[in-house]
Amino acid sequence: MLKLLKIFWKLLKDAFASWNRNEPYARAATIAYYALFSLPSLIIIVVTVVGYFFGREFVQGKITNEISSFIGEDPAKAIENMVSNAALTEGSTLAIIFGVGVLIFGATGMFFQLKMAMNNIWNIAAKKANFGKLLLDRAVSLGMVFVIGLLMLVSLIISALLSIIKDQIHLYAPNVTGFMVGVANFCISFAFITFLFAAIFKLLPDIHIKWRTTLYGAALTATLFIIGEFLIGFYFGQSNPASVYGGASSVVLILLWVYYTCLILFYGAEFTVQYALHKNERVEPNKFGEPAIYQEMEKLEAKRLQLKEEKAIIDTLKSNLDFRREEKEKSDKEKKKT
Repeated sequence: MLKLLKIFWKLLKDAFASWNRNEPYARAATIAYYALFSLPSLIIIVVTVVGYFFGREFVQGKITNEISSFIGEDPAKAIENMVSNAALTEGSTLAIIFGVGVLIFGATGMFFQLKMAMNNIWNIAAKKANFGKLLLDRAVSLGMVFVIGLLMLVSLIISALLSIIKDQIHLYAPNVTGFMVGVANFCISFAFITFLFAAIFKLLPDIHIKWRTTLYGAALTATLFIIGEFLIGFYFGQSNPASVYGGASSVVLILLWVYYTCLILFYGAEFTVQYALHKNERVEPNKFGEPAIYQEMEKLEAKRLQLKEEKAIIDTLKSNLDFRREEKEKSDKEKKKT
């Protein structure tokens, strides 16, 4: 047992060192910026898909309540208003098609940036993209949106079943009903969050990796996410960091929430890398990726050629300057003789 704890502690330290080297703060800020524009589109798609089964207003209210538990009521209402204002309405076929395209493009923007961050963590670089690769990346990102929708659909179904079971148990053991349902809800939420993070680690980067390998990192990420959710909620509730921004406070809170969540996600991904190295798991680029060092070497070679050209220009300018100086000195000597 002690040996396992030492190994786990070493993996945590190595993951932190790698996490700190990969500029997590800048990348988290970039994704938070994209998330601000992607969230309304993402929520609209999820509400449309899941709302087909449970009703749009019910699902939208459920999402608003969940977001409210993370970052407060005002930011949740702001997102709800953005979703309501951006929702597709009846119109011409061309307008609807264009609107759907804008929604898909907006909803996938955050996952597209997240894919680049995951590649960087695994030291993988996407090969030079063509139009087909760009469409595939967007399709994978859209797939993540539908995964979220599917998880929410299953979550709502299980919540309904738990409610029925709760009523039945309450008839026989009213004192333990609340505790049992609370434990069941926590376990189910933890399982869903873990699967979502595992899907991100498995599907987004351009690598071949086993689901088993991603689950360990995803479980740690889910644990840190739940702890972070409590700490972030406590921090927002006590310090109110967005109070100085007035009317823009809701936007600031959304950015901060996504920013801190991305930092946790990146650390979980780094832990997955360290775990794969510890277990000697075979992780290799897929056909769309290659080791980042190849592109780094190409950049260095291009930089070397650029510096060589710049040196040639400087040498030419210096030679011209020396020639002019010699001509001037020669001319001054002739003037002195005369």
